[in-house]
Amino acid sequence: MREIIYIQAGNVANHIGTHFWNTQESYFTYEEGEDPIVNHDISFREGQTLKGESTFCPRLLLFDHRANFGALSSGLYGESENADDVAEELTSQWNGNVVEYRQDEIPKSKYQTKLEAEEGEDVDIENQEEDEDMTGGQVRFWSDYTRVFFHPRTCQRLPDLVDYESAEGDWILGRDTFTRYDEDTDLMEDAFRFFVEDCDNLQGVQITNDNTTFGSFTHSFLTSFRDEFPKISSLTIPILSSSVPGIIDFDDLKGIRKAMNDALFLRGMNDLSTLTAPIQNPSLWKVGDWCDELKLDVQNLYHTSAIISTHIESATLPIRLKSTPDDLSSLLSALNWRGDTKFAHLSGIFPLPMSSSTSIWEKKLFDLSASLENVDVKPRTSMFARVDVSRGINGSQKGVYDQWISDLQPVPKIVHAPALPIPTSFPPFFITPPPHPSPTVKLLSCLTTTSHTSALFSNYARLVDETMRRHGDVIDRMGLEMDDVKDLRDELRTIEDGFREDSVEAIGIADEEEEMGEDEEY
Repeated sequence: MREIIYIQAGNVANHIGTHFWNTQESYFTYEEGEDPIVNHDISFREGQTLKGESTFCPRLLLFDHRANFGALSSGLYGESENADDVAEELTSQWNGNVVEYRQDEIPKSKYQTKLEAEEGEDVDIENQEEDEDMTGGQVRFWSDYTRVFFHPRTCQRLPDLVDYESAEGDWILGRDTFTRYDEDTDLMEDAFRFFVEDCDNLQGVQITNDNTTFGSFTHSFLTSFRDEFPKISSLTIPILSSSVPGIIDFDDLKGIRKAMNDALFLRGMNDLSTLTAPIQNPSLWKVGDWCDELKLDVQNLYHTSAIISTHIESATLPIRLKSTPDDLSSLLSALNWRGDTKFAHLSGIFPLPMSSSTSIWEKKLFDLSASLENVDVKPRTSMFARVDVSRGINGSQKGVYDQWISDLQPVPKIVHAPALPIPTSFPPFFITPPPHPSPTVKLLSCLTTTSHTSALFSNYARLVDETMRRHGDVIDRMGLEMDDVKDLRDELRTIEDGFREDSVEAIGIADEEEEMGEDEEY
């Protein structure tokens, strides 16, 4: 078996991951004779509860600060985190008197209460819109709508940050935040090692992280990972900060530090990760044609994380399908066939329109990775490679799709898969709700390596250069030396040059067209 271990780090990443795993759970079949479309063993491990019941748990390490876990039980067996154990942990190094104050226990969400009342059976989706938890912006934590059981080693609760640490971000060169976070969990030798040893044949890791609070943590984890597993594939999906080069106010020193943090992280991923698909912070998304079939609140993380998760889940679906030979290594190699295009764009159309106009499809293609000041430039132009995964398109829509991509060079690798199942935990934000009782949605997700990525790194290189000229105090506060920052700028420029349109080798494209122009349907 070719297993994948998943890492989620941070509040936004765990909202995305909750939707991701709820979708994975919906692929399980329970009727005799039904055959699932995916190989569950790639992403899930089988185990038993204390009652001897067979269950599947994600091959997942989940990191977040304690305050973001909400009412989540500690894991597979449903036990809650013991308040006495937490108090003992927090006071173990204090010899003085202790006055203990306890907050009231966080109540479970209505959705979780319904799931437990029905003993794991699905809640009534037709009445979902009546649930304030799922419609009125009342989702408090990502745990409010999770549907899967976690192994006890999955959830890694980290101490909450004090206010000044949250404001600063978590990257300070020379301070090993990985060690600071990990001194109690002993990640590589304990939790991560457990999941590695549980695999028959580990094919790679898929990481989603909040870059503002878990950037250096993820960087340090991948550094340790690469020391021990230099050839194992990794797909990293960082959620960038809300400070965007080219848009940022240079009087906003906190914003500059966040943007510099992003630049440091992206530079590091060029060395550490097989492929990185950065996501622009969803709080900055602009509504437009791409979401006119949704009642979308871009300031509602429950909503925006569902869209990000949908495209991540669909774009990576080929590596989990039972009927495809693809694995993580082949998917990433197809996108980085040149060897120097290690950053990809994640984009897509959700939901897929019924229109037969290719111009409508083009308007609805939303690039989650594009530099925000160039968001109208589509990554379909000047491509190096592209992998498209369609979900549930019929004969007429397939004809529109074929016409839409007819002029693309190189020809994308195409996988046509069944429509996306919509679990009851999904936001009910569709203007035209999916049909009951087994709702599904049609969509298209794309992973693309493109010359458009050069704009992203050009913007970060200019940011670094401008910071050196105008804000040496920011550099000092981050613990950076001026020579280090100059090296950062130069390396960002080097990455930028690798994605420029004139760097494409014509012979390489010609060779890849034949290899990647395969149309697969499952």
